[in-house]
Amino acid sequence: MDLELLIAQVDRLVFGADPALALEPFGRAVAAYDAEPDPEQLDSLLTTFGYVVLQFDEYPGLPLDRTMELLDDLERRHRAAGNSLRIVHFCRWLVARHLGDAETAEAQYQACLAAERDDFAWCEGCEQVYQVRHLIETGRAAEAVAVTEAAFASPVDGCHQQPQALLAAALPAYVAVGDLAAAADAHRVAYRLVRDDPDELFAHAQHIRFCVLTGNLERARELVQRHASGLDAQVSSADALAFCIAAGRVDESFTEQAWKLAAGFDARNGNWHQSELARALLAERPWVASLDLFGDGGCAEQLAAVAARPDDPVAGWALAKARIEMAHRMHLQERNLEAAEIGEQVLGMLTDSAVSSLAEAESLRVLRNVLFAAYLDLNEPAAALPQAELVLADVPPDAGPEWLGMVLRKKGELLEQLNQDSEAVEALVAAAAQYALAGELHDQVAALRLAAQSARYTGSLDQAEGLLDEARAVVDELPADDLRSPTSDAVVHWELALVRDMQGRLLEAIELATVSAELYESVGQLESASNARDYIADRQERLRASGS
Repeated sequence: MDLELLIAQVDRLVFGADPALALEPFGRAVAAYDAEPDPEQLDSLLTTFGYVVLQFDEYPGLPLDRTMELLDDLERRHRAAGNSLRIVHFCRWLVARHLGDAETAEAQYQACLAAERDDFAWCEGCEQVYQVRHLIETGRAAEAVAVTEAAFASPVDGCHQQPQALLAAALPAYVAVGDLAAAADAHRVAYRLVRDDPDELFAHAQHIRFCVLTGNLERARELVQRHASGLDAQVSSADALAFCIAAGRVDESFTEQAWKLAAGFDARNGNWHQSELARALLAERPWVASLDLFGDGGCAEQLAAVAARPDDPVAGWALAKARIEMAHRMHLQERNLEAAEIGEQVLGMLTDSAVSSLAEAESLRVLRNVLFAAYLDLNEPAAALPQAELVLADVPPDAGPEWLGMVLRKKGELLEQLNQDSEAVEALVAAAAQYALAGELHDQVAALRLAAQSARYTGSLDQAEGLLDEARAVVDELPADDLRSPTSDAVVHWELALVRDMQGRLLEAIELATVSAELYESVGQLESASNARDYIADRQERLRASGS
């Protein structure tokens, strides 16, 4: 097997269920390179070195001695190549931190940050997450907050850890410096970004720990119940350990697994550091007696009534209704994350049939509209679509065609986002009909254009062309003195150009795109005009290359 294939095999194995399986082919890859050095393969080999070492604190199957040998070899090769040692210091820092060698960890932390970033450096965003964790673990909460705030203000493009892992890492620091509002905000924002991802077990553990130690035990129990099944997925031993420790504060049945996982690391490491750390975390004292994650939102009276009468459905509905009003206020203040969280609490309450039997139609209508709007704002299409269906199933008596057109258009856009383009066409055509009744011609054109786009995505080019013919007829009715008219005309020409392109009619596509570009330019929409011009140049070059 050649070196390139060996490296590819190692890269696959190292991110699998047992990274230790990567060691044998990795050894062969290193031997193959040393036997016949290929400068063009050196960068790939050095990158793979880092991948292997960075799994050390995640899986106990990677031997300690072999890992240290790899680290020494990695440093030797980077020095020989004249590269920065930042990735080497980063790896040594993480290994020392895992082993409980605080002095070495601090020295390597400082050396890592002092070394120049180069193409081999670990992702800058991921580095920042580990930097925050290190600062918190070494009692420098204020520094950790400063790093978090700076990183959050200038996020690293393409980092899958930001902002959610960064904010989750900073939770203890925010509490330690007394900024409880920032801690609650960080929890809400970060948790929502990972709550539906079973692979984010470590993040779920961080949020459970935060809830336990800030007096939010009910919230912690909810998270444990929601995410415990993640232990059955392909997660690292470190992630499973973190979850079992956090969940063990809520349900002791998780602690036995935590001890076993910690013992597995200790056996490999030759010390008791991971077990001692688990013991300390299981006995950790609350950071604060109480931290209100959502505020009472004017629900204090209803909360007290429910507390006094926990089995009374009348009190339960009173609280649910107050929370609906609270969620509505949050939405009006553009605090849609909180609106969504509070609305979901109400949905949980309504699973009690005794409470739901008392629910008032208007309050439920408000809840559905708030959740629909909040999910749209949070860009959560899978959650927004069912709410759109519920909103359309219970249209308010005073709803006009413009409102219906808006909801149907949003539904169509959601369906398109979720790759349900045939259903999207139906919703968008219905939206266009409602806009026509309302006399909103520009919105009618937009809905027809979007419907044509979805039809094009499904390959239904005749349908797309028919919808665009309808849109062009509406464009002809637009007032000439309306500054929006050229834009509506431009988008229809552009979409029809794409349809002609797919039909193989490139000359017509270029002509239509040219009209679109000119219309965009006439109203100063230069970016759209530039995109159209680039398309025209590309298709003209394609025609020349084909000799047409």
